[in-house]
Amino acid sequence: MPRQSDCDRTRRFAHRFVLFFAFGAFGSAWAAGEDRLPAVWNTQELTFSYVGFTSRYSCDGLRDKVEQALITLGARRDLIVTPYPCAGLGKPEPFPRVQIKVSTLKPAAEAGADGTVEAHWKTVSLAGIDKLRPGDCELAEQIRREILPLFTTRNVKMRTDCVPHQEPAGSIALTVDVLVPATD
Repeated sequence: MPRQSDCDRTRRFAHRFVLFFAFGAFGSAWAAGEDRLPAVWNTQELTFSYVGFTSRYSCDGLRDKVEQALITLGARRDLIVTPYPCAGLGKPEPFPRVQIKVSTLKPAAEAGADGTVEAHWKTVSLAGIDKLRPGDCELAEQIRREILPLFTTRNVKMRTDCVPHQEPAGSIALTVDVLVPATD
């Protein structure tokens, strides 16, 4: 087999380097363009009623859990989560409810229009320390069903292996890509 000359090898290396650099620059520009997109804030309201067999929450406890989930998902900080009606202060309720008023991002038709902000996709987890815990399985399922549709999301991944009436046994994995402001 004939041996490549040093000149041929150098030429091939230079050619590959130019292609790598060109595609790398194009890929970076493409990724940067996809990373940022115009969005507008959309204010929505929802009455969220928790119904579960395993965990019970006080109205304030449910409010705190729901508020934390909304903030984690990228809701604007002026959100309002109001518990109602509550029979016992600080005691678990059979069916606690909260009224939610929240602003979330929706893709805008064009950049530069009034009220548009720069947004990007961010992967968040709703489970973990200071978030949803193993005993919150039913709450996690209701959040996925009723609260996630308020947000612009993709790649929702949820796994629970919880058993009703067995609070500490089980785990929650709930991750989602959500549209959030580019500047926090």
